[in-house]
Order: sequence, then C-alpha cells, then structure tokens
Amino acid sequence: MNPENGVYVLCSEPGSTERAVSALLSAGMSRSDIVVISSVPLEQYAQSEKVRMPWLVFAGAVLGGIGGFLLASVTQKSYPITTGGMPVVTLWTDGIITYELAMLGAILTTSVVFLLTARLPARNRLPCDPQVSQGKVMVGIASAPDALRNNIIERLKGIGEIRP
Repeated sequence: MNPENGVYVLCSEPGSTERAVSALLSAGMSRSDIVVISSVPLEQYAQSEKVRMPWLVFAGAVLGGIGGFLLASVTQKSYPITTGGMPVVTLWTDGIITYELAMLGAILTTSVVFLLTARLPARNRLPCDPQVSQGKVMVGIASAPDALRNNIIERLKGIGEIRP
C-alpha cells in the first residue's frame, strides 16, 4: 500500500460522518483502517487502543517506593552509629523518603508511557484540512489498496467533498 494513496471525504454533519464510515466498512475496509479527524471528540468512531497506563504507573510507583526505602535503610545501616538502644532504621523518617521516591517513580513512568503511546513525533502524518477546525469532519483511508480505491471513491461520492 502507498501512503500517498489516501482517500478522504469532508463531512459537514454527523449523519454524513456515520454514512461515510458505513460506506468504508461496506467497501471492505476494517475499522482500524478508517481515519476520522475532527475538531471535537467523536468517541463512537474512535479506535480504542488498550493502554495499561494505570498499571504501569502503579508499578513505577512501587519500584520507586522500594528503591527509596532501600536507599534510606541501607544508607542508615552502612554507617554504624551509637543510638543508645533506639532503632537505626526508623519507619517514620524512612517513610518520607519512600513516599517521595514512589511519587517520583509514578511521575517519571507517566511521562515515559505518555510519550511512547502518544507517538510523538508522529511517524505517519495524516493529512488535515483547514475546514476541520471550522467544524467539519474528515473521514477516510490513509492508504487505500489500489484494487479498492475506485470502489471507495464511488461509495463516498454522494456523502461530501472528496479529497484524494
């Protein structure tokens, strides 16, 4: 498939957006191949990629907390001092360090997961029309197969303005 082989239609109303998506599905395209670009969220046409971000952030926080506790307790045990019978490793003071490094682990994990899943910078740039910012919706295929290209254009002709 050729990335310059995209076919898009500019829809001006929600009904035409639904007709365009249905036309592309009936032309043999899968839901994951269909691109919907809009200035407002359209959840019914969105492709839901399951990202395990909450679990990854939790794992980052746990690892940061374990690292913080080990850092504080190993450091306190490495330098023997006379405490007069009091414990060398105290949970209240080590808890502060543990908490702070757990939050640091959560923040860093959130940043890394966000940058990786947001695909910044985008590898495959999708075309955009200035009319999308004025309320129109662009629906189409980023890379239409040559065998289906004419069929897709015929199905989208009556829906809106076609942008090849």
